[in-house]
Amino acid sequence: MIFKWFSNRGEREAKQLNHDAPLIIEQAYETLPRPRIHKVAMTTMEHIRQAYKDYGAKHIDLKRALQDFRGRHRDARRRGDQMALTAMTLVVIYLRAELAGPAADPARAAIDDFIISSESLPHTED
Repeated sequence: MIFKWFSNRGEREAKQLNHDAPLIIEQAYETLPRPRIHKVAMTTMEHIRQAYKDYGAKHIDLKRALQDFRGRHRDARRRGDQMALTAMTLVVIYLRAELAGPAADPARAAIDDFIISSESLPHTED
């Protein structure tokens, strides 16, 4: 019985990530003005690119990147910077989804779609 709890840990992780990514994106649309959503999406994209550039794409590299971005997430939370917090949350989810494998593809796809769809939003506040 106890082995059942630990055997599908990766599946549970992927399921949680697949649930969390769209939820965070939905909350961003509900709480932030459209130009700020665009900025959050661009910040998320830049940080994901930075993670791969600075750390690499191997499993161990992604774990190191994840550790770094979790620290940045904590800093944003301490500062009360909602835009940075949202972006860092999405970066952390993206990296965790990469580590979780194909079962977490919907989480990464949701974040990728968020970044792509933000291009059609206004870029400046009026």
